Amino acid sequence: MLILFLGVFIGLSATTVYFYRKYQSIKRNLDQIQNQERETIIASIKRFMDLPTEEDPTLATVTDKEMLKEQDFFKRAENGDKVLLYPKSGKAILYRPSTGRVVEFAPLILGASEATSSMESQREQQSPQPKEVTVTIYNGTKIVGLTSSYEKVLKKLENVVVQSRKNAAKSTYTKTLVIDLNENNSDIVKSIADMINGDVVKELPEGEVKPETDILIIAAQDLP
Repeated sequence: MLILFLGVFIGLSATTVYFYRKYQSIKRNLDQIQNQERETIIASIKRFMDLPTEEDPTLATVTDKEMLKEQDFFKRAENGDKVLLYPKSGKAILYRPSTGRVVEFAPLILGASEATSSMESQREQQSPQPKEVTVTIYNGTKIVGLTSSYEKVLKKLENVVVQSRKNAAKSTYTKTLVIDLNENNSDIVKSIADMINGDVVKELPEGEVKPETDILIIAAQDLP
C-alpha cells in the first residue's frame, strides 16, 4: 500500500513539474512575441515621427473601445489599435496597425483617480486634444514639390488636415518653422516640429501672409 502511494505521489510530482515548465516556456514565448510586436510598431512609427529613446514604452491594445469612448483621446479608437506609453517622457501615441497611421497623440498624465482606473483597464490615460487641426504649408525655398513631401508626412496624423500649400513670400529660409497661429495647439505644434525637424516660433515672419488655418509650416529643407 505504501509503495502504491509513493508511486502515485511521485507520478503527480512529475506531472506538476512538467506543467510548470510548460507554463514557464509559454510565458517566455508570449513575452518574446509581445516584445517583437512592440519593436515592430516602434519601427513603423519612427519612419515619420521621432520617439523617445531613453525608455522602453509600454504597449497596450484597445480591446473594448466602448469602455474608453468618454475620453477624448480614445474617441476615434477602434478595437485592435495599439497604445505606446512613455511615462518618463510624458507621451502617449494611439496607433492603428491596419492603416499604418497615428490616430492620436497627447501628453501622458498620470496620478488622477480617473487616470488610474483607466490605466488598470486599458493601460492608458491622456489629456484632450483637438479633433481636427488645420495646417497650411509654405515653401520657403526654391525646391520644387517640397510642400507635397511635407503633406505626405502629415497625412500620417489623422487629426491633422493640410488645407493648402503655397509659396512663401521669401525663398531664402534655412530652417523649417512651425507656427501656432491661434496659440492653442502647443502640444501638437511641438509634435509636428519634432516630426519634420522644425523650430517652433511664436511670431509670423515679416512679409508672410497669415493663412486661415490653425498652424503654419514654412518648409526650408528636404525631409529625411
